[in-house]
Amino acid sequence: MGLGNELDPKRDEIERLLRMAHIHQVRGEREKAKTLLQQALELDAENASVWELLGDYRREAGDWQGAHDAYKQAHELAPDNAAIERKYAEAVLQLTRQQEQYQQWERAIEGKGVGDGATLTRNPGLAFLLSLLMPGVGQLYNGQMVKGGIILGVMFVCVVVFMLTPGGSDFVYNLLAYLVNPARVRGTMSSTQLLTAVVMFVVWVYAFIDAPLSAAARNRLV
Repeated sequence: MGLGNELDPKRDEIERLLRMAHIHQVRGEREKAKTLLQQALELDAENASVWELLGDYRREAGDWQGAHDAYKQAHELAPDNAAIERKYAEAVLQLTRQQEQYQQWERAIEGKGVGDGATLTRNPGLAFLLSLLMPGVGQLYNGQMVKGGIILGVMFVCVVVFMLTPGGSDFVYNLLAYLVNPARVRGTMSSTQLLTAVVMFVVWVYAFIDAPLSAAARNRLV
């Protein structure tokens, strides 16, 4: 009889603390709710309802790790409670998603490519457009830093060759004239200029074909 009388006030006090904590939580008074929940835990650390409400408090505060720990404790104390089990599963799922996002951003910051295990997808159409406008940029967009750097380097060297070759400034005009009306060519086109033009054209074609294919291959690995 005496034991029952001793437990009832304790249970009533816990229920009162939980009601007050819930009210403060609804009002957005999180610190007051937290204080009341801590008091309830001091009275009975084996009460699943207290741990569940503590998990709700931490979840609303954006602390998913804390919510996960509280829901886990509540689930261990009341494994047959469907509501607690659902909240615990949601916390596990949210933590898994956060971990995946963190890993994706970490790999993106490190600049890893397809072969390095990066999981961020790439748009093949955008990769094609970037390489069409500037050979090598599409490869850089895909995370292929070495390949993109080589392509850009080749194009840069070719431009320098044109600038240093006599008559290089007239090359574009001469090339168009040669394709449309050879009679309008200004002087002659040196073999160096012609070879350099062929190299640039081949590298350009390769770049805008390779970029979307590499982006699609990368996406298949995700």
